[in-house]
Amino acid sequence: MNKVTSGKGFKVLITVVCILLVLALITAGNSTVGGIVTGYILNPLLRVASDFTNSAEETITPPKSVEELEEENDKLKEENRRLNDMLVEYYDLKKENDELYKFYNIKKNNEDFSVVPSTVISRDPNENFYGFILDKGSADGVKPDDPVMTDNGLVGYVCEVSTKSCKVTSIISPAAQVGAVDKKTGDEGVVTGSPEYSDSGIAVMKNISAQNAMKSGDIVVTSGYGGMYPKNIKIGTVSKLDYDSYTGMPVAIVKPFEDVRNITSAAIITNFSGKGDIEELEESSGNKENSKKK
Repeated sequence: MNKVTSGKGFKVLITVVCILLVLALITAGNSTVGGIVTGYILNPLLRVASDFTNSAEETITPPKSVEELEEENDKLKEENRRLNDMLVEYYDLKKENDELYKFYNIKKNNEDFSVVPSTVISRDPNENFYGFILDKGSADGVKPDDPVMTDNGLVGYVCEVSTKSCKVTSIISPAAQVGAVDKKTGDEGVVTGSPEYSDSGIAVMKNISAQNAMKSGDIVVTSGYGGMYPKNIKIGTVSKLDYDSYTGMPVAIVKPFEDVRNITSAAIITNFSGKGDIEELEESSGNKENSKKK
């Protein structure tokens, strides 16, 4: 209330009322003028002043105590924490949804694939060829040698499996031996890693013919031979043709479509049409030879 009565507007209003009271007293001898001043000017202004004062009293609330302010502050902090938790959960769900959509596309484009979506949970700092650990294991149907890919292309294969996780050897590791083919020229070879290029996320395609027709920009995909990898999975593009410094044989420098150094999720392909075909052929051949010996 003190703020209202000490305000400039209120003081002006009181001053006007006082002047009008003086005028009313001066004109008291003239009933006509006094009546006009009182009836049409003074009474309405007094009502306005009264309404203004009553309104001010209703709208102004007494100041809150320290305890009330602290309680209100604690409630606001708790609400802020709750909203932050909801925001984090939203981002997690959005990320999971985006990744599932990518894996859905893999399945949609390859109906014969059995796909296990997974997340990168760690990397070995002593791993020179950017292998990584995924959060799926034998409990999810994952087995050694299962190919691993993203929606961009092949990234490696499962080399070790535990119940709830597995380790992946990347395609830029010398341990990787992926049967591959130049999609444009049909030249075949083996995509593997090299210490010379791995830090740049680059692979090489070896065992190609000296008469190959490969060129920079050609797309390299899996050949499907050997039964370990599905056919026609994208690997990368040819950056240039070179020669192996040890053997002198031609090699193609291949830049993978997916940078294995930075991936955060991948799809493990636990089954596909043609998986293990070579092994089955070898077993069949062995059985035939045994039958002949008998």
